Amino acid sequence: MYIGKLARLGGATPRAIRLYESRGLIPAPRRKGKYRVYSDKDLVLVHMIRRGQAVGFGLEEMKCLIEHKAQTDQFPLDIANDLIRVKRAQLREEMQRLADQDRQLLDLHEEINRTFG
Repeated sequence: MYIGKLARLGGATPRAIRLYESRGLIPAPRRKGKYRVYSDKDLVLVHMIRRGQAVGFGLEEMKCLIEHKAQTDQFPLDIANDLIRVKRAQLREEMQRLADQDRQLLDLHEEINRTFG
């Protein structure tokens, strides 16, 4: 499939696909004339990359997983699970920080209304 179809099916843009190539997240595709030709494996990688980005993973974090799989032909499940655990812990910390900020805003709201209301 060509880059436009890969982008459309993978939920990305052609520009993003080229970025993934330049960063080593997906292999350089074979060429058919001047056109890049991608495989179903590339589509799976693009889906994984987009899904990872959607939940807060950076391209370098995902590159680590992709490179490991390319070298060993096995997905590094233990590394992926560790990364997910760390990301979830960071998310819980951020949620706590936001809950604290929300309480402070509520306190400020009540104080302003008490003082000036």
